[in-house]
Amino acid sequence: MKKILLVLSVLSFMACESEDVASSEAIDDVEFIEAETLEEFDCVGQQVENLPSIEDARTMIVGTWQLKGMITMMPTEEVPNLKVEFKEDGGVFVTNAGENVFTNAYSINDNISDNGFRSIEITTDEFGIETSEFNFFTGTIRICEDELMIDNGIAFDAPGYLLRKI
Repeated sequence: MKKILLVLSVLSFMACESEDVASSEAIDDVEFIEAETLEEFDCVGQQVENLPSIEDARTMIVGTWQLKGMITMMPTEEVPNLKVEFKEDGGVFVTNAGENVFTNAYSINDNISDNGFRSIEITTDEFGIETSEFNFFTGTIRICEDELMIDNGIAFDAPGYLLRKI
């Protein structure tokens, strides 16, 4: 009886171990990095009423950016390893852990609301229902030489994305 109990115990430990290995392999497929908070983005935090010119914003956005934080209803300690490359010709490419996951065209334009509030908007050529989880390029931006915030509607509980130029 003791031998049967011992064999069953060993088999149950092995079953648990194989589940842990399988789940850890799934996590390794998508790399995450440590998240930064909005407070660590000094420049974009100061741009509420002092945005750069549209020409400067179009120049500053060109390059490769690393997702470093997200503004959501739930605090995040890790973010996906997403890199976004904005090309001068209007192309945008997103890689997740080194694999290309989204390609499109983007545009940046000034928007002045009826009450005189100025914002800089970013959009892509994706029309209708957004089918890619990596197409988060709709909303307003705040941009500096090495900091970028894309606001999908933070005031309405939509996410915001914090990126640093690399």
